[in-house]
Amino acid sequence: MKAIVLVILFVFGFALGWAQENLQVRTVKFRGNKHIQTYHLKEEVALESSSWVKQKIFGKEPVYYSRSLYNEDVKRLTVFYQKQGYLDVRFNEPQVELTKKNKVVLTIFIDEGEPVTISEISYQVDSLYQLDEVMRLQDQKKLLLQTQANNDKTFRDEDITNDQLLIAEAFYDYGYPYTRVNHHLQVDTILNTTAIMWQVTRGPLAYFGSTNIVGNSRVPSKNILRQIDYHEGEVWSKKKIDQTQKQIYNQGNYRVASVRANIGDEQPDTIPMHIQIREAPRWSVRFGAGYGREDKLRAFTDVQYLGFLTHTGRLNLYAKHSGLEPYNIYLKFSQPSFLFPMNTLTVHPFIQEENEPGYKLQKIGTNITFLQSFSKELNTSIGYVFEDVELDTTAFVANETVDYDETIYKKTGIVLGGIYNNADPILDPVQGYAVSLNIKTNGLLLGKEIPFYRILSEVKTYFGLRRGLVLALKGKMGGIKRTDDADFIPVEEKFFAGGSHSVRGWSRSDLGPRNENGVPIGGNSLLEASAEFRFDVARKLKFNVFMDAGNVWEKSFNYHITDLRYAAGFGLRLKTPIGPAGIDVARPVFDSENKWQLHFNIGHTF
Repeated sequence: MKAIVLVILFVFGFALGWAQENLQVRTVKFRGNKHIQTYHLKEEVALESSSWVKQKIFGKEPVYYSRSLYNEDVKRLTVFYQKQGYLDVRFNEPQVELTKKNKVVLTIFIDEGEPVTISEISYQVDSLYQLDEVMRLQDQKKLLLQTQANNDKTFRDEDITNDQLLIAEAFYDYGYPYTRVNHHLQVDTILNTTAIMWQVTRGPLAYFGSTNIVGNSRVPSKNILRQIDYHEGEVWSKKKIDQTQKQIYNQGNYRVASVRANIGDEQPDTIPMHIQIREAPRWSVRFGAGYGREDKLRAFTDVQYLGFLTHTGRLNLYAKHSGLEPYNIYLKFSQPSFLFPMNTLTVHPFIQEENEPGYKLQKIGTNITFLQSFSKELNTSIGYVFEDVELDTTAFVANETVDYDETIYKKTGIVLGGIYNNADPILDPVQGYAVSLNIKTNGLLLGKEIPFYRILSEVKTYFGLRRGLVLALKGKMGGIKRTDDADFIPVEEKFFAGGSHSVRGWSRSDLGPRNENGVPIGGNSLLEASAEFRFDVARKLKFNVFMDAGNVWEKSFNYHITDLRYAAGFGLRLKTPIGPAGIDVARPVFDSENKWQLHFNIGHTF
């Protein structure tokens, strides 16, 4: 009797499994995955949920369940787990259920087992030396801090591949371009650990040879040779090659600037260098148009001419129109490598109209700026600014009486700026931080100018909590003060808060002091802070929730934490080649104001 029951159950189960073949997958679940996140596992399988959103909005085809497809997914998951250090992973019989609409709910049961951990890491160079015998202590520490595989950490194939490249590049910078790096594993199956021995074969020490440049016609070779970071006969270094390529690109005249070493199989000790140039067209035109809630219809055009005045000089004619800038027209002459390989001198005359919620003005002026890049992360600037400003009082102060000197005035001064930004990737950061500082002084050269100084600093930081989830934080502080006994400060130099890149529960410039007619007049102190969680909800779609805080105060460098205004909201971002684009919806909280604000954005707000 017992045997008959087992046969019936087997036949019933087989029939049920057969009946579920070629039915649409509704949901895929994972059970038992304690160490690997579910979203990582879903990226490895072909069986995936077929939701209405994926099909109708993103155009994905529905996925149908089959046992063979499941078995292929198990093979992929097994390889994935093994690469993460889980060599004993097991997959138990799945649970296949049918919904009322005859769709499959698949549950995959995983027994992960214990991971293989790293018990020891050692280095052997040329079968004779230890790492500290051939590498400076500072460079050794830098290498060990960058490596991903560490003692007591789970062994992962990705970490080994990453570290293999890091070790090789460290020796490239010591003049060994023929370095080969291999690893030997000693696995303890009882303790479930492995010892890693890195075996480095350096090959012969090499030196830079002569440099050959091809492809340039407009820019003379001597201008390009001034950008190289090495000298013939110097010890070979990959770091110097990478820096040379950056310095050549800084001239801004090339579509392609490839710097490479002519390394052959014979491994000579002197390596010729080859620079391949592809120059950009002398004339180029860019233009674009769009619409934003704050700046309304906007459009711009930018005409560039290369080789102006000098072989590497650039001249740009730029024109822009928007609701906030009815016109902004300027010429900009840029001379890269003005004194050093990674700096640029710019001369920038302009004419502009600003139409902000709190003021309207026209100005004409010139900026002369010296830009210096110290590294990929650190950039600085120092500049001289002259502006002749005419303020439209009808838009600013309505029926008030205004001093003539406060409506037509000149400004001239020095502007200092610096930014350190190691956030990565640049358009959609998941890690790193950015710190910026801008200092402006006014009241130089002309006796009747308005003497003041203005400071604005900002800090942004990004924490990748897990794949697809990022916490972004921002803090911003500013202050402006007259250096004489007068009170007047030009309205366009004051601080305003509220809007798509500020406190998003308010419209542009809506926070802070107002005049008796309710018009925003700006303040002399600014404080803002934001926290935002960013989630990946699809391959090219992000969802974000955030809280902003901030305010503007009338007195200089006078901040009141208890007087901050708060807003909370959510948004969507669509990933595009030029960065995320989307909308934010927010409203004030802890406040008598309760109106929702809608903001359209290109890029993240911070």
